[in-house]
Amino acid sequence: MKKFLLVGIIVVVLAASGVISCTPSEQAPEIETGTGILKLYLSDAPIDTENVTAVNITIQEIQYHLDGEWITCGGFEGPKTYNLLELTEGNSALLGDFTLPAGNYTQIRFMLDIPEMGSPPASPGCYIEFDGNSTEPLFVPSGGETGYKAIGQFEVPINGTVEVTADFDVRKPGAVHVAGSRYILNPTIKLIVND
Repeated sequence: MKKFLLVGIIVVVLAASGVISCTPSEQAPEIETGTGILKLYLSDAPIDTENVTAVNITIQEIQYHLDGEWITCGGFEGPKTYNLLELTEGNSALLGDFTLPAGNYTQIRFMLDIPEMGSPPASPGCYIEFDGNSTEPLFVPSGGETGYKAIGQFEVPINGTVEVTADFDVRKPGAVHVAGSRYILNPTIKLIVND
């Protein structure tokens, strides 16, 4: 009798702790993990300044923010230069198809080839061009060190694709401005999920 009582207590304890499962449906669900594709585009709003013919930026690498870390997007082969003024009125440039862990994202950053402060660089990666083909270096605060952040929410689906546009707005007041004798690029960049 004592043996049956002891066995009964052991069975109850094991069932309560989850070691013995009554049915498969009571098992904890598996967490799905996987990857998806981010198709990332670049576009811009037109600039109002009449004598400016080009606002060129050179992207060295693209990074995404995941679990508190910045991770480089594989597949982007920089440096690549883009004239933001050619990417207006519905025009855009495909930066790449990047395989990312599936999940929700809120930030991407662009590591830019920016001129160093000090003496004028011979061939800056970011520069502004005027009528008559004259150019000036375009300085981007922290664009080479911490990158230029784009903000907006998007989800990369498992085994699926999401298309997102990084929308530079160099038309916004102060986006391209003169500080002393230097031209500074400080645009707002929004991440927009394409319909």
